[in-house]
Amino acid sequence: MRKTLFSVFVIVLALALGQQVLSLWMGTVLAQKGLSKEDLLKAIRLTPDNPEPFYKLSVYHQLNLFNIDAQESYRYLQKAIERNPLEQEYWLSLAKVLQRLEKKEESERALDNAIFVFPAGYQGRWTTANLLLQQGETEKAIPHFSYILAHYPNQRNYVYDVVNMVMSDTDFVLERIIPREPSAMNQYLSYLYEIKDKESVKKVWERKSAMGVKNSRDEVLRHIEFLIAEGELSGAFQIWNARLQEEGLGVSSDGPITNGGFEKDRMMGGGFDWRMGTPAGTEISFDQGDFSEGKRSLKISFNGKENVDFQHVYQYVALKPNTDYLLKAHVKTNGVTTQSGLRIEISGVGSAFYGKSESLTGDNAWREVVVPFRTLADSQGGLVRIRRESTNKFDRFISGVAWIDNVRLVEGKTGQ
Repeated sequence: MRKTLFSVFVIVLALALGQQVLSLWMGTVLAQKGLSKEDLLKAIRLTPDNPEPFYKLSVYHQLNLFNIDAQESYRYLQKAIERNPLEQEYWLSLAKVLQRLEKKEESERALDNAIFVFPAGYQGRWTTANLLLQQGETEKAIPHFSYILAHYPNQRNYVYDVVNMVMSDTDFVLERIIPREPSAMNQYLSYLYEIKDKESVKKVWERKSAMGVKNSRDEVLRHIEFLIAEGELSGAFQIWNARLQEEGLGVSSDGPITNGGFEKDRMMGGGFDWRMGTPAGTEISFDQGDFSEGKRSLKISFNGKENVDFQHVYQYVALKPNTDYLLKAHVKTNGVTTQSGLRIEISGVGSAFYGKSESLTGDNAWREVVVPFRTLADSQGGLVRIRRESTNKFDRFISGVAWIDNVRLVEGKTGQ
C-alpha cells in the first residue's frame, strides 16, 4: 500500500513539475519576438487555458502585412479575454480591432472595460483618449486627457501636442482640459513658450492672474523674456514695472531705462535690467568713488592687450511708435587709446532705427552725450548699448578706463 501511495505521489509530483516546467517554457517562448502562427497554435494546444497565445495570435493577424484579418484578430481576442478579463491590454487591443471593423459602440464599450479594470493607468487613458478622438468623440476624450495632466505630469507634453493639433481654441483648452492648479498651468505655459505660441501664452498668463495665482520672480522673468524675444516689449515692460512695484523696488525715473545710474548691481536680473559681460581684455566694476550723480557709476577698464569689440553692457527698452526721443548719458574717460573709443547707441528691436553718440577717447571729464532718434510706426522698443568697435588700424589694442552714469531716455526733440 505504501509503495502504491508513493508511486502515486511520484506521478503527481512529476505531473506538477512537468506542468510548471511547461508553463515556464511557454512563458519564455511567448516572450520571444518573431513567433510564427504555427508556434502560437502549438502553444494553445499545450496550454489551452493560457490567454497569452490567443492574444499574440490576435496581434499576429493585425500586423500581418500580407494578410491583415481584423475579424480573425477579433475572434482570438475574445478567447484571450474569456480566459483573463482583467488584462487591460486585451481590452485596448479589442477596442482598436472593433474600430477597424467599424463597430464604434462596441469599441467604446471595450474602452470602458479597459478603464474599469485599471482606472489609474497611463496607457489605458492615453489610448482611450486618442481612439475616442479618432472616432470624433472629443467630449468623451477630454476627461482622459485631463486625468493624465493631473496624475502624470511627466507625460503632459504628449497631451499638449495632441490637443494643440486637434483643438485650436486656447480658451476651450483652459476651461475644459488644463487642471486649475498652478503647476499644470505653468507646465502648459512652458510648452507654449517652447512652441512660441505668443497669443496662447498671453491668454494663459491672463488666466493665471484671474485665478489669483502668485507668480514667482523666476516665472515672471521667464514670461518677460519670452515677450521680449517675440517683440512684445510694451506688454513685457508693463509686467516688469508691476513686478518692481510689487517687490517694493520702485519704478525707474529715467523713463524706459532701468537702473540708469547703476545704483544697484541689478534690479531683478534679466528682463529690462542691464545685461553685462566681460570679453577678454576688459574688466567691469562699480565705482563708488567716481560718479556724476547718485553714489556710484559703472567702470569699464581696458588692459591694452586686446582689440576689443565691446558690446557687452546693454539693456532692452520699451518705446512708443512714431515718437522722438533723446538718449542721454554721462561719460568720463581716462587714457582711452586708439581712434575707436567708447560711445552709447540705440537700435530698434524688430524695426530698423539706429542712433549713436560721438566716440570718446583720451581724457574727458564728466560730460553728457546725447543721441536723438525717432521710432518707426510699428516700433515697440529698442536696445541701448555701451559700445566700442574693434578696428583694423595699427594702433588697435585699447587701454584706459571709462565711466558711465545717469543713462536715461526722454521724449521729445529737446527733451522737454
